[in-house]
Amino acid sequence: MVAVMSTAPWFVEAFRAEYLDVYAHRDEASAAREAKATLSMLRFDPARGRLLDLAGGAGRHARAFQALRCDVVCFDLSDDLTRVSAEKRIQTVRGDMLQLPFHDWSFAGVACLFSSFGYFEEEQQHEQVLREIQRVLQPGGRALLDLMDRDTVAFHLEPQSVDIVDGMTIEVERAMVQGGRRVEKSIRIMRQGNRARAWTESVRLFTEEELATLACRAGLVVERTVGDYNGQPVVPGETRRLVVLHKPRLD
Repeated sequence: MVAVMSTAPWFVEAFRAEYLDVYAHRDEASAAREAKATLSMLRFDPARGRLLDLAGGAGRHARAFQALRCDVVCFDLSDDLTRVSAEKRIQTVRGDMLQLPFHDWSFAGVACLFSSFGYFEEEQQHEQVLREIQRVLQPGGRALLDLMDRDTVAFHLEPQSVDIVDGMTIEVERAMVQGGRRVEKSIRIMRQGNRARAWTESVRLFTEEELATLACRAGLVVERTVGDYNGQPVVPGETRRLVVLHKPRLD
């Protein structure tokens, strides 16, 4: 069986309807816990304005933010996933994070969760995303980036895995490339009697210093870095890297 490959950027091909099958273990209960912790780290007051769920996919976290009385906008590039989000009666906008279709100072906070930052090939593009976050944030607002830690990825990397989910066979191969600056995941889904579909995900892994430099260039300040949603410190090789960025108030 030959897998169907695409010439589109990986993040266009990856986030189709099958993405929800690959990451079915990410459930509503975890989204509720993460949303509550996110608001705490952002010091987000729903009375101050709207929250942008950047690269929010099918709205799993956005719905949890709604339950916490936030006026949230779920923003994503995927046509399939934004359709699911809109069907959940979540305020949903489809577009490119390199050019957010919102006015300056539109949001009191921004959440970019589940390793959704670092998709692009060029460092200038990552800086542009941060510039757009800075632009749409109100002065004094904060953004949270939920990132993978490079040492943790290297330590726990599982080169290959095979899972069967609802009659589908999901094969995954993983590797660190570019001297550990990126992690790539090749996914192949096979359904009996149907053609297979395959794509490769590629995410940039930032050091603390690299991200701080990009943030500074974009007009943001790294306010705090923690290792998980429970607020524990970053432990290289064990935790994630959750970074709170602050937009300074006007003088």
